[in-house]
Amino acid sequence: MHEILVILKKDVRRLWWQIGAAAAMSATAGCLDARRAAAQPGVVEGLLNVLLPLAWAFLIAQAVHGEALVGDREFWMTRPYRWGRLLAAKALFAALAVHVPSFLTDAAILAAHGFNPLAALPHLLGKQLLLAGRLTLPAMALAALVSNLTQFVIVVPILLLATAVWMTPPPRFPFGHIGIAVLAVAAVSVMLLQYRRRRTGLARIVAVLGGLAAGALCALGVVAGVRTTRHPFASPPVVASEVARIAIGPAPGSRISIACFGETSAPRVSAVIPFVATGFPRADRWSGAWLSLEVSNSNGVRYDSQLHVGAGSPTRIDRRVIGGTHYTRTTTKIENELFAGWSLGPDGIPNALSLSMSRDAYDRLASGKATVAGQGAADIYENPPVRLRVGENREVPGIGRCSVRAPQNPHGYQLTVTCESPSERPMQARVAYEHPVPGGGTGTEKQVRRMQEQVMEGEYPGSQTLLSPLHRGVVYLPVGDPWTPLPADQAVVLVQRISARATAEIRLVDIELPDTGRCRGR
Repeated sequence: MHEILVILKKDVRRLWWQIGAAAAMSATAGCLDARRAAAQPGVVEGLLNVLLPLAWAFLIAQAVHGEALVGDREFWMTRPYRWGRLLAAKALFAALAVHVPSFLTDAAILAAHGFNPLAALPHLLGKQLLLAGRLTLPAMALAALVSNLTQFVIVVPILLLATAVWMTPPPRFPFGHIGIAVLAVAAVSVMLLQYRRRRTGLARIVAVLGGLAAGALCALGVVAGVRTTRHPFASPPVVASEVARIAIGPAPGSRISIACFGETSAPRVSAVIPFVATGFPRADRWSGAWLSLEVSNSNGVRYDSQLHVGAGSPTRIDRRVIGGTHYTRTTTKIENELFAGWSLGPDGIPNALSLSMSRDAYDRLASGKATVAGQGAADIYENPPVRLRVGENREVPGIGRCSVRAPQNPHGYQLTVTCESPSERPMQARVAYEHPVPGGGTGTEKQVRRMQEQVMEGEYPGSQTLLSPLHRGVVYLPVGDPWTPLPADQAVVLVQRISARATAEIRLVDIELPDTGRCRGR
């Protein structure tokens, strides 16, 4: 142990100002991260995310080259150094110069954002293990394969590829973590070969093979993640764990009811078709949506919930300039669309399919026996929603800490909801907001209306960096629209964790739709 401390003291005395500079960079990046509320880092913090890993890598390389392993004319070889103690001294130097400042900075960031560092200790230690596999061990291995710092500069792009693995794919594609493990094993093998046997040629072969294997695994993870990336405006993804499969079938002896609206202008028909749902999970709170639904009849008429009735749907395009910004809005006439939903029974379980369509579309479907087929999904919530006002930052069970920010313009039309957590689990949350109805009363009688609703899943792209211990998710909620913005400070945002999802399959055949002559509400 005395020999290890002597070598460590010598390296610290020789590199003290480099150690101080790296620690100052880490503290600066931590202060910027602790102060920002946005998901993505600013310019200075982003620059530090690039420079600090390089500073750590060169610091480790300088310590390793204090007793270089390549060549046969190094003075230290004449001293009674044991390879195990020399390697232990270099590893201890890396821990004190890199991991201790990083750990303290991470703890300070979590405390500044309202998290208890002691409660998040497993996540902090896990981040240090990943940092060792992605940066510390590869840097030590590369430094052990070259004879001086100039050669290390030449091969440092390889190290940058290793640290790029930090942007890991989603957890369901663990190729990134497997690649890091392969890289760490290869780095340890290289150091053992060099410090114990000084087999430089074999060690370089091991390093190349390990780097290629880790890169291939990470590439597979990126490709798999890209293939499953959904469009931001697509239907909500399957989140959490699937707990049930719901089968929806016909309800024998039930009666289909229809109602007609707007007889003189844009006539529409609403039909309610009872069904029986089996396998529906019991949950205190849930919400559902049809992901796909197709309605057809025996005469070849076919519509779906995304298809506009008719060959061409009339549209109206509005272009306006608000505050120097150009906005374009395209509106499709509502009478040419098919809408689907479901109705709830007294026990809170859906018991009927509701279809709303134009009168002409309904008459075409009613000309023959109809068939309904499609898929739906139900999001299940394990906790009641947490209500947040603009400027608030509160704990949301199962998610982390969430905050709501409004635009600088008090009458802006977009809220930003940001959730932060030291955990790597996906931020599967339902985010919605309520806004007072104009003229809806005052005090406890004030009416509210539920507005935009979105699903937050996973991290916001570019939010996770090498230095930050926090994972962040973001949702943008329009408050009104650019033409009729509502006061943002009156909105209340509801955030609620999605614990699981159930999938639903519906198939109703040989449905005889009532003639519109039996319409209610004519």
